[in-house]
Amino acid sequence: MIKKKYIPTPIVEKKKRKKVKVVENLETRRLSTLYVIWRFLVYFARIQYRKFTGKADVQKTATQLREIFEEFGGFWVKAGQILALRTDLFPQEVCDELRSLQYEALGFPFEIARSTIESELGAPIEKIFESFDEEPFAAASIAQIHRAVLLKKKNKKKISVVVKVQRPGLADAFKRDLDVIKIFVNLLVSLNFATYFRWNDFVAELDKTFKEELDFRYEAANGRRMKKNLKFHKIYVPTVYQKYCKRRVLVMEFIDGVLMSDYIKTLLSDRARVKQWDDENDVDSKEVGEKLFLSLLRQIFEDNLYHGDLHPGNIILLRKSKFVLIDMGSTGTLDAEFRRIYFNYINALSEGDFPKASDYYIQLGVDVPKANIPRVRVDMARGFDSWSAKSELKGLSYREKSLGGATQEVNQVIFENEIPTNWTLLKISRSFFALDGSLQYLLPELNTFKIIKKYNKEADRRALINSLRPENIRASLKQLSDTVSQYNDLILPQLRQQTIPFELTVNRSATTLAVILRSLSSVLLIGGFGTLYVFLYQQYFEIIQPINVEVVDEVVRQLPYIPYLEWVGILIVGGLTFRVLLACVNILERKEFGN
Repeated sequence: MIKKKYIPTPIVEKKKRKKVKVVENLETRRLSTLYVIWRFLVYFARIQYRKFTGKADVQKTATQLREIFEEFGGFWVKAGQILALRTDLFPQEVCDELRSLQYEALGFPFEIARSTIESELGAPIEKIFESFDEEPFAAASIAQIHRAVLLKKKNKKKISVVVKVQRPGLADAFKRDLDVIKIFVNLLVSLNFATYFRWNDFVAELDKTFKEELDFRYEAANGRRMKKNLKFHKIYVPTVYQKYCKRRVLVMEFIDGVLMSDYIKTLLSDRARVKQWDDENDVDSKEVGEKLFLSLLRQIFEDNLYHGDLHPGNIILLRKSKFVLIDMGSTGTLDAEFRRIYFNYINALSEGDFPKASDYYIQLGVDVPKANIPRVRVDMARGFDSWSAKSELKGLSYREKSLGGATQEVNQVIFENEIPTNWTLLKISRSFFALDGSLQYLLPELNTFKIIKKYNKEADRRALINSLRPENIRASLKQLSDTVSQYNDLILPQLRQQTIPFELTVNRSATTLAVILRSLSSVLLIGGFGTLYVFLYQQYFEIIQPINVEVVDEVVRQLPYIPYLEWVGILIVGGLTFRVLLACVNILERKEFGN
């Protein structure tokens, strides 16, 4: 639980908070496929009319599209938010509007909430909660939230919780909307409309969202894993009470803090009030922003489990620049190969190597068409260079300097060459775009290059410390032992089989080759001592300090620094290579001279 010393003073008075409007009868909207098609046809006709009359207005087009999705409501809101990821296809204004999609969430009566809770948990509310606030304090398109206190056990403190209750009839309503969307998408596919959009991937993403959004057990599992990981980031995640988490009900620890969304609203309306609150609670907004950015990078590259929706409503501020992350309904993971390429792409950007960044970005694509790749690479590098130049300008908007801004610069190239974008990459971009909603106020003068380099430095330090732990050293030795065993069991027999022809043609060439390989192994052994010396010089200087001489020191100092884990790989490969050379020499000599 959060220590009392970290609980901040409120930034918005409770009486000023807008109460959730509760209605007795919630309407369930039913949309026919014909109505959906007609609505979009009218929308596109208006766009063409404005173009024809010379009154094209991208912002108006974007706003009207958002209004259509909000009119449809239900699962269409989720579909619109997923479409907002396609910054490679839609103008920035359209993506911004779809990203801000909100459906007016009306509360439902307490009796319905009670029925859902008791049905899912199998017991009356009074047997589970000591107190339960019948009036919801928040509502969204998926669920509404109630405050409660768990029934106290002997010698235990009271536990304040929030109870997330799924809206009634949601599964059926979402299923109807999803079926209509699928029919509409199949129509677009049959018409070969924008095939590079990869409509099948879009539908697959909708199916996954449908499955996870309507089963709170996914969010509970994500919450437990994120809590374990973020503990090492010194970031708090609310405790999920697994005993009370079911498909339509989620119970977790209540966090008494200040929502980032409230902080930003107050900042825009009363900057002096925010300054006073920062001073009262010892909060440094720049420190908070930097921690958020560094943590997201660490979640992606080290934990391989990242928060997929870090908008201001999912961040709670505490005292002393601490914060809490909530709502783990949307998380993401990456396969090893994708994570490696994406990591190299980010580093190439931070180093200003834009041709290399372009190469990695192209590798992240799916089914890259037979385009003029060298030309695409040059155009992408030019876009990255333009972003880099603008990011150094003073007074430039945050978005143009952010990591998402780099992607925006190459989206036109992607679109023109019809290169399909990986949905995994789009989901990562969504995380950064969502976080930008807070960072543009916390870190208005963000320097992406510096913060990525800072992350790399901290990541290398963590990797070194982690590699020196006894359990990891044992694991490395075991891996080395397994590798040697695999060599003996698999590679060595193959080498022996490949040397069988020597038995039939014993001649001087075998002896000559054996001498050459033995010489190479000797050179490798000498080089190995030199390599080991450089390794100790860079990582454990105190060990070789007594034998360090000025001449050698001058030479070694000129060599580039190599991270610890890369050194481990170099030493392992060198040792295996030496062993293979000796094995080959022994085989050749046995074939020449007999056993």
